[in-house]
Amino acid sequence: MIDAVRTILRSQVWWLQLRELQREGVAAACRRLATQRAIDRTPPIVTDRSGPAEVRVLTWRRDWRNAVWALKSFYAYSGVRYPLYLHDGGWLEWQELELRRHFPTAIFVGKAESDRVVESWLEEREYERSLAYRRKNGVTRKLFDFFLMSQAEYVITLDSDLLFFRSPRELLQPSIREARNLYARDSAYFYSMTLDELEDAIGIRPKPYFNPGPSLASRRSIDFALIERSLQQPKMFDDKWVTEQTLHALCGSAHGADYFPDSYVIDPRPGRLDEVICKHYPGRYRDRLYTEGMPQLLQQGFIERLHALAAH
Repeated sequence: MIDAVRTILRSQVWWLQLRELQREGVAAACRRLATQRAIDRTPPIVTDRSGPAEVRVLTWRRDWRNAVWALKSFYAYSGVRYPLYLHDGGWLEWQELELRRHFPTAIFVGKAESDRVVESWLEEREYERSLAYRRKNGVTRKLFDFFLMSQAEYVITLDSDLLFFRSPRELLQPSIREARNLYARDSAYFYSMTLDELEDAIGIRPKPYFNPGPSLASRRSIDFALIERSLQQPKMFDDKWVTEQTLHALCGSAHGADYFPDSYVIDPRPGRLDEVICKHYPGRYRDRLYTEGMPQLLQQGFIERLHALAAH
């Protein structure tokens, strides 16, 4: 009986939100929202509908407002209007409406649409492991859906929990056309297998420490036959949070890839942001997104910059 009640409660958004609030604490949640909501009143960003490079983000109900910060900081400091694709990772209807208000010309990719397109493609090629793992692990939509649904030469992948503080030159043309795949350098080793294990089992020794948030990758570099073969390895499934970047590292290394400069930071420690272009605040260090990253943007006039850009 108790298990049945738990199952029912876990299917209710209000219950999940209550439990999340209990874990975070009311005071901490209020402080976070006070900072996050500074983005709510900013003007929309108009993006192109097509082009050789596109920006893709997978976000959901808990991270949608962070995604607005990530994207507006990218567009504000880059000065480009690359096409934007927003993939539904589980947002609520009112949140989608807010995202559409902030990015009125973005292309929104719903779950039903992406399932139809991507699953059909995988089924036609009998990539059964890829199909099964995509169904099991929604994070891998950032690999399968982003690249299978793209028609651009390059895909820029951004996570919801990162911010830009100045111009990301490495993501802008003409340098973008000269680049190999570029990945952020992770703060530690987060692949599903060791380098030796990957080389022995798959025949590719990837560069270590690749993290695809952010990343710049050629659409043609993502080898889905290689991904299907890699998913034969049982250890690929041990930690679902690192499978996507392990597969990215294999494809990128086979194609030719390198790290962004050190000014693209994934580091759990707080620090000066004077020379940082982009900082990623993953996992249990997410609170520093609100206590360090967003306050820094507010301090350097980010909101005013958005209004000035809209005025022109």
